[in-house]
Amino acid sequence: MTVLLLLVLCSTVAAYSDEWDIFTYTQEWPVAVCIKGKEEHHTCSIPQGVQGWGIHGMWPTKTGTEGPTSCGTQPFNTDAISVLLPHLKILWPNMYSDTSEYSFWEHEWSKHGTCASSLNVTSTEYRYFSKALDLYTRFNGQTLLGNQGIVPSHTATYNIKPTEAALKRELGVNALVQCAYDHDTKRQVIYEIEICLSKTFEPVDCYPDSENTSGKRSHHHHKYTSHPESSCPESYGFYYPPIDGVYSNKNTL
Repeated sequence: MTVLLLLVLCSTVAAYSDEWDIFTYTQEWPVAVCIKGKEEHHTCSIPQGVQGWGIHGMWPTKTGTEGPTSCGTQPFNTDAISVLLPHLKILWPNMYSDTSEYSFWEHEWSKHGTCASSLNVTSTEYRYFSKALDLYTRFNGQTLLGNQGIVPSHTATYNIKPTEAALKRELGVNALVQCAYDHDTKRQVIYEIEICLSKTFEPVDCYPDSENTSGKRSHHHHKYTSHPESSCPESYGFYYPPIDGVYSNKNTL
């Protein structure tokens, strides 16, 4: 019976491995997280100590499609990542204060992390979250954008194509930028950066340079896009507001 279970487990892991070929390493801007949280009727607060982009997730992805998702039966175990908690709270924060502390990480593990178990370096809950945290140093969104002169501002606006070009200069490949619409201010705000990584964690193109991107799609679906993968407007700029004021220091939205 034990041998049979091991054979089933190995065949399942191998099958999931064939279903994806890259990671979508996604970071989110806390101000925009709160904007979206308000739309979804969440109480949002940016914890003290959060100074920049937060990890949203590290999603096994089949190039040109979504998923796979929810691949395994490994239950989320809070003890497995307890040693990582100080880093998770700052670099992968749960900003919805009306949800349980671990709920965000539990969701990401159950939906995405279980699909990464076929890769040794991400084969357990601890390894998965630890690797995502390690990658933050190399792919920190604030550093990548800041190196190209794109910095948080109350007044400046940025256009999507120059922003994506700036990221390509930093990464050597095409990344994706997503926006969120703030109904209160009537502004588009930068929301996410999606960086595609190989199974050896080297950057790869999220979309081709050609405008012919039929069949390609990102983790998101949007009606108004600059190209099929982005939710940011092409005809006017978006804002990159600083983390301060109503959005920070435990102020709620």
